[in-house]
Amino acid sequence: MPSALFPDLSAPGTWVIGTRHADGPDRQQTLVEEESASLEPPAAGLADVSWFLSTDGETVLTLARWDDGAGPPPVSPPIYRLDRSLAEEHETRVPGCLITAAFDVDGPERQRSFTDAAIAAQPREGGHPGAISAHFLHSVDGSRVLLYTEWTSTEAHQEATEAGDHDQGHELFSGTPGVRLTRGGRFRLYRNLR
Repeated sequence: MPSALFPDLSAPGTWVIGTRHADGPDRQQTLVEEESASLEPPAAGLADVSWFLSTDGETVLTLARWDDGAGPPPVSPPIYRLDRSLAEEHETRVPGCLITAAFDVDGPERQRSFTDAAIAAQPREGGHPGAISAHFLHSVDGSRVLLYTEWTSTEAHQEATEAGDHDQGHELFSGTPGVRLTRGGRFRLYRNLR
């Protein structure tokens, strides 16, 4: 049951973001059904949850937003806060594809400097027409950066990749000391719980 409502990363609160291996498209959907059923009724302080399925059928990405002051479960994936976003002020396009890149970093200073460098490397104008927004989330423990980018479609992202639009970013990712790409993926939104 696809939905066009991607999560609003600028909403107040903290984000618990994690991936689970699924081993195939049928298992992806089963994992989401099981997890969403376990959240009825939602825990106090849980504001919303979005589940994304990787286009390769291998993983499920879960983004859960918790109200400020409400602690997520003691054992959970990394907890993030939005650091900065790149998006047009009056953007009206609807995202059809989510691209993520996750990085281990050597502390909060490296989070800030890496995000600064990644933002500085973005084209000021004339970027790919399928790119809608980019959001930089920092784990609260200072160990990770998650780059979360919204695209109009998987085809638009694939076209940008084939045209070499991401080459400068990949050089930055691989050439920055104290920053290690751990994983990334291409996802479609499957379900929301609000």
